[in-house]
Amino acid sequence: MNQMNPMNQMKPILLTLAAAMVAGLSHAAVIQFDLTGTAGAGLLPGNTPSVQSGGTGGEVGLGITYDNITMLLTIDVGWGSSQGFADLTSLATNSHIHGPTADPNGNGFTQTAGVVSTLTRSSNAVTGGVFTNSPILLTGPQETALMEGRYYINVHTANNGGGELRGFLTPVPEPTAPLLGMVAFAAATLRRRRY
Repeated sequence: MNQMNPMNQMKPILLTLAAAMVAGLSHAAVIQFDLTGTAGAGLLPGNTPSVQSGGTGGEVGLGITYDNITMLLTIDVGWGSSQGFADLTSLATNSHIHGPTADPNGNGFTQTAGVVSTLTRSSNAVTGGVFTNSPILLTGPQETALMEGRYYINVHTANNGGGELRGFLTPVPEPTAPLLGMVAFAAATLRRRRY
């Protein structure tokens, strides 16, 4: 009786799994984003050139997501103590998405750019609020700039008219990429084993 090696039986399963994961990546619809800058992650005063103190903010709820099928950018971001962050130095006067910067990630998160979209706020209060916009429809060039990290959110205040809080929208790396590496490693290991 000819018995099949158990390791050889696993090869087709691993190859099928790897192919399914690659196919899933090419059709991934929702991409998660973080807010980042020279001072760190979130909407921070140190992320805005020349502003060293002020309120803080960041993702709340689902955070920032982009659906690359519908091309809709959803922003679930808040600031101030009402959202678990530090309060602003004065009332919020404006909030925008700015971009695209000349370079990806604003050349070390330092570049500035014009307004792309005004963000509606639930409040102007020092103690905070959230953005209440519907998802924002992007064009093809805007999608490219977004994926390159060339857009940032800015919250302007009475004390800091040029912006008190800022954070660049940076894509969160896909968790499946390391998993694909592990599958490839396992497949290579199985190939080397001979029973």
